[in-house]
Amino acid sequence: MTKSLSFKKTSLAIAVALSLPLISAQAAENYKAQDVVVTASRVEQQLADVNMSVSVITSEEIEQNAGAQTIGDLLENNVPGIRVQNDGGQGIDRISIRGEDPFRTVVMVDGQRISEQKSMSGVPLLIDPSQVERIEIIRGPASVLYGSDAIGGAINIITKKGGDKPFGASVSAGFNSSASGKDLSASIYGATGGWKYRLGAAIQNFDNLDTPRGELENTDFQSKSANAFLSYDIDPNKTIGLSLSHYDLDFMSGSTLYDADDFWVDVPEWKRTRGAIFGEFKNLTDSLARLRIDVSQERNSKNMLNHVHPSEAMPLAIENYADNTLDTTGLNVQADWMIGENHYLITGYELTYDKLDATSISNMVGISMPMVVRWKNQEFDGSQTRHAIFATMESTLADAFVLNYGVRYTWVRNEMDVNTIYGKYDSGSYKDNDGKAVFNFGASYKGFENLTLRANWAQGYRAPILQELYVDTSMGQTGITYSNSDLKPETSDNFEIGARYSNGIFTADAAIFYSEADDYITTIAISPNDEQYTNIGKAETIGFELDTSLKLGNFEPYTVLTLMRREYQENGIKTTKSGTPKVSARYGLRYTNHFQGAQYNIDAYAVSQSKTESWNFETDQINPDGTYGGATFFNLTAGLNFGPQGAYSFNAGLYNITNKAYQTNGSTYEAGRHFAVKLNAKF
Repeated sequence: MTKSLSFKKTSLAIAVALSLPLISAQAAENYKAQDVVVTASRVEQQLADVNMSVSVITSEEIEQNAGAQTIGDLLENNVPGIRVQNDGGQGIDRISIRGEDPFRTVVMVDGQRISEQKSMSGVPLLIDPSQVERIEIIRGPASVLYGSDAIGGAINIITKKGGDKPFGASVSAGFNSSASGKDLSASIYGATGGWKYRLGAAIQNFDNLDTPRGELENTDFQSKSANAFLSYDIDPNKTIGLSLSHYDLDFMSGSTLYDADDFWVDVPEWKRTRGAIFGEFKNLTDSLARLRIDVSQERNSKNMLNHVHPSEAMPLAIENYADNTLDTTGLNVQADWMIGENHYLITGYELTYDKLDATSISNMVGISMPMVVRWKNQEFDGSQTRHAIFATMESTLADAFVLNYGVRYTWVRNEMDVNTIYGKYDSGSYKDNDGKAVFNFGASYKGFENLTLRANWAQGYRAPILQELYVDTSMGQTGITYSNSDLKPETSDNFEIGARYSNGIFTADAAIFYSEADDYITTIAISPNDEQYTNIGKAETIGFELDTSLKLGNFEPYTVLTLMRREYQENGIKTTKSGTPKVSARYGLRYTNHFQGAQYNIDAYAVSQSKTESWNFETDQINPDGTYGGATFFNLTAGLNFGPQGAYSFNAGLYNITNKAYQTNGSTYEAGRHFAVKLNAKF
C-alpha cells in the first residue's frame, strides 16, 4: 500500500509538471529559490525529476529584478536558449527559444493559450510583471502537450492568486533611468472560509529609450492593467474559480537604425481583456486522480499607424493603417488516470476558436517620376478553429527508470471573407481544413545519487495563421507582404539528451539538442518592393545549454550558457548566417548575508553574445541590416529584505556599466549605462 501510494504521488507530480498548460494555478504556488519544487494538486515534485528542459523564474527572482520593465526583461539573459525581440520599441516583447522565431513559441497565461492571428512578429507578452507569481519555460518542442506553435518551446506565465491569511496587501514602486520610466502597482488578497481572492492594478510610463548613441526616437510606451481572482474550495478535493484581467498598452516603435528617423509605427491602443473560469476535482475514483476544466474568453484589439517619410533612398511616402480585433474562445479538459501501479495516463481535449475582424488601409505615393500611387482598403472577416485530442503516458519500468510517450492529433479549419473596398486586389471567400498527428517519446533514469539523466525525441508542428493564409499586409515596411492560401504546416523532428545534478552545493542542468525543421513559412521577393509567404525554408539546429551554480558559503558563482549552430536553407542555398548568436552567456557572482534580522544580496555579472549575421537569399549576400557585432556588458545589482518575515524590500541595479553600444538581431539598440530602483512592501 505504501509503495503504491508513493508511486501515485510521484506519477501525479511528474504528469502534472509535464502538463504545464493545465496546471492548477492556485495549487502550484510553492517554490524554493534554491531547490525548486513544483506543487500541483496535493503532491509536489522537484524540478530535477521533470523529463524535459524546464526553467523557472520564481517569485523571489521577479521581486528582486529592479530593472524588469516587461516579462521579456525577466527572461532575457536569465534562461539558456532564450532570446527577446522588441521590434524597435519598448514594452512589446516577443520570445524566441532555441533559435526559433516567436511564431514558434506557445505563450500561455495560467495554462490558457494566447492567440495571435495578424502579426508579422509573433505573440506579444502583454502582462505586467507585478501580476506574475512565476514563469515556467519549456525549452524544446512540446507540440504533443501544447499543440500548434510549440516547435521552439512553451512559456506559461502563472499569475498571483489568493494569499494565506484573511487580508493582505502589497504595493510596489520603481524607477528606471534608461527611459525615465516609472511604474506603480498595488494589490489586495486573502483567504478565508474556503474562499481565495485577489485584486490588483498597475501602471507604467516610459519615455524614449536613452542609448550610448543618444535618445532613440519613437520608443516610448505606457501601460495600464488590472486583474481579479476568486476561487472557492468546495471541499479538499474540489475547487472552482474565476479570473478577470485587462491590459492596455500604448507604444511607439521606431527604426532599429539611427539613420531612419522618419520611420515609425504608432500603436495608440493594444488592449487584451480576458476572463476565465475553472474547476478542479481530485480523487473522483480510484483510477481518476484528477479532472481539470478551463473555459476562457479573450479579446485582443489594436490599431496601428505606420509612417514612412520620403527620402532619397526610399522615394515613397507611406501611410499604413490597421484596426484589428481578435476574439478567442478556449476550452481545455484534462483527465489524469492511474492504470495499475506502474502507469499514469493523461488525456485531454482542447478547443481554440479565433474570430478575426480586421481593416487594412495602405497609401503609397511616389515623389519621383514616374509617380507611383498605390491605394488599398480591405476588410477581413475570418476564423480559425482548432480541435485537439492528446494522450500521454508515464510508465515506470523500474524504480529508477521511467518512460514518457504521447500523441496529439490537431484538426484545423480556416475561413475567411475578404472585401476589397478600393484597390486592385481580389475579394472572395476561402475555406480549408487540415489535420496533423505528432508524437513524442522520452526516458529518464534516476539510479545515481543526486543525478537525473534524460533523453527525448519529439515532433513539432505549426499551422499557418490567418494573416499568412489570407491577409495582405504592409504594416512596418515599404512594400506589401502578400498572403498565400496554399501554405502547408511546418513540421520538425527534435532530439535531446540532458542531465540534472544537485547535491545542495553544486547544481547543474545541461542539455544537448538537435532539430530538423521543414516547410518553414517565410517570405520571398516577388517584386522590388513586395514579397509573399511561402513554404521554402528549412532549418537544422544543434546546440548545448548549461545552467549551473556553486555555493561557497555566502558566495555563489554561476553560469548560464548557450552554444548554438543553426543552418538555414532557402531556394537550395545553405548558410549558417541565420541571425542566431553561436554563443550567449551570463556569468557572475552572487553574495547573500544577514544583518540584524535583514537579508541583503549582491549580484555582479556580465552578459556576452557573439556576432550575428543574416544571409539575404534575394541578393545572395550578407544582409548589412541584419549584422550585429558581439558584445559584453557588465551589471551590478543589490537588494535588501527587512521587516517582519521580510515584508519590505529595496532592490537596485546598475546596468551596462561600461556604456556599451550594442543591439541584438531584430531589435533596437539597447539602453546605455542606467540604473533602476524598486521598493516593495507587504502588509
